[in-house]
Parts: sequence; C-alpha cells; structure tokens
Amino acid sequence: MALARVLLPSLTKYKLDVVAKALGVSLENHHRAVDDAAATAEIFVKFVEMLKERDITTLKGVNRFGDLNPDAIRKLPTYHVIILAKNDIGRVNLYTLVSESHLTYYARRPRIPKSLLNQYREGLIVGSACEAGELYRALLDGKSEERLAKIVDFYDYLEIQPLGNNEFMIASDKVSSVNSMEDIRDLNRKIVRLGEQFNKPVVGTCDVHFMDPEDEVYRRIIMAGKGFDDADNQAPLYLRTTEEMLEEFSYLGSEKAHEVVITNTNKIADMIEKISPVRPDKCPPVIENSDETLRNICYEKAYSMYGNPLPEIV
Repeated sequence: MALARVLLPSLTKYKLDVVAKALGVSLENHHRAVDDAAATAEIFVKFVEMLKERDITTLKGVNRFGDLNPDAIRKLPTYHVIILAKNDIGRVNLYTLVSESHLTYYARRPRIPKSLLNQYREGLIVGSACEAGELYRALLDGKSEERLAKIVDFYDYLEIQPLGNNEFMIASDKVSSVNSMEDIRDLNRKIVRLGEQFNKPVVGTCDVHFMDPEDEVYRRIIMAGKGFDDADNQAPLYLRTTEEMLEEFSYLGSEKAHEVVITNTNKIADMIEKISPVRPDKCPPVIENSDETLRNICYEKAYSMYGNPLPEIV
C-alpha cells in the first residue's frame, strides 16, 4: 500500500482491487486468499519495474522518493502534533512549515511530512499532542514496544490530558479498547511510564479550545457548521487552574501529578525565549513616493474609463 501511494498518486483509494485494476492485474475472485495473494505478488513485481524505471533500487531510495512526492504525502494518514517556537530561528522555521503545509502538502487540512519537520527542527520543540497524536493512536492500536520506542524518540516531550477530554472514546464504535474511565487513566499511565523509560518529560495539558466552560457553545456552533454529528457533545476543553489540574491527575500520585502539572510545564516554558510573533522591525519595502505614485495610477485609470473631471458617483 505504501508503494501504491507513492507510485500511483492519481488514485483516490488503494484497495487491492482498485490497485489491481489500475495496473491491469487480474483479480477474478477478490477476497479469496490464494487469488488475493497472487494478485498482490503480481502488483509488487510491477511496482519493482516502476521503481527500476526511476532508477530506484534501494529501500532508502524508495523512502527518499516518497519524501519528495507531495501527491503521496497528501494521501497518507495524519496525526496531530504540537510545535512550539523557542527562539527567533524557531519562529522562522515554524512559519516555513506553516507555509509548506498549506501550499505544498495541503489535502483537506494542512499537513507536513516528518522529514520536512526534521529539516526545519532547529529552534522548535515538538510535543506528542492529544488522542489524535501518533503516540496515543499507537497505544490504542496496540503497537509493539519497538514501534512505541521509535515514536517516543521523535518527540521532545509527551502529553497527557484530563479524562474528560477523551471520554468520548468510551461511546465510540471506532475505539474498541476504551470502555471506561479507568481505561483512559491506564493510557495516561502508559504514557507516563514511556516518559520515564525514555527520559522524556511528560506534561499535563488542557488542550484548551476556549477559556471558560460555558464558552463551549462557540465551538459547538463552529463544529455544527462543519457538519459534525456530535457537535452538541463538547469535551471540557477549557483552561483549568493549577489546582484543578493537580486534582485531574491525582490518580498518578501527588508527586507525579506535581511533576506533570507544574515541574515539567515550567521546564518546557523555560526553554522558550521571549520573542515576538513577527520580526519587530517587520521589514516592509520602502518605495520612494509610493503613496503619491499609487494615487496617480488610480486617478489616471479612472480618467481613462470615466473622463476628467470624474463623475460625482465615481
């Protein structure tokens, strides 16, 4: 499937029968194990030939080709990530990533490949984000210890959130491994243990989308406008006090709760210099007599269209 996404970017779906049809591979009895296996093998052989035509003969070459292929990246699954700029270099790199995510890789939402994030990582702090983040999803999917280790290694800090933020998963048909609040606590405990194991700070965050609890109505309106069926079931994504956050994570024990709510949040904040969102001098272009020149251009255009003197309405 990964090869199909890279080599057949024009496809909108990558099911076996769709890929087989695109390549002219016979698949008469789809979903029969033998036929599916034979078709998959034939597809792979065709992919190898397509790679040879591009002079790609190693896995590293395939990965490099995929990294440089915006069409393929636009069709990959996405995860949330937190990116903080800690200095002026980070601000420039963050804005570069924002531009690339909208101009080069945009597909329904802005996206950036990890390779690009690594390229512009200087001056940035990268966090693992919410339940839509890569680490949380890997835990939900029961990924191997080896895979979890690789994911954790990518991030500068790991994130856990109040139980209410993820309570929606209990009633969700898409998440079979979460059936109670205790399951959500266990997921947070696992993230804490991973932080301890790999020496990554674990930070308790609110995932704030609005300031006060009653402000959820504004997000409800926005989500309803976007067509979300569950817009009326808003998670409590408001800004909590330190005391509220300590209570939220009390099940970790008072010492660990203090660490994730106070110690580590301050540790991350202390990494960040006081910087302006834009360059203080802003560097606007200076064009001599630009205001007078622009005025003359506008009047000359108006005179050519409506005559001189201009009609009062113009």
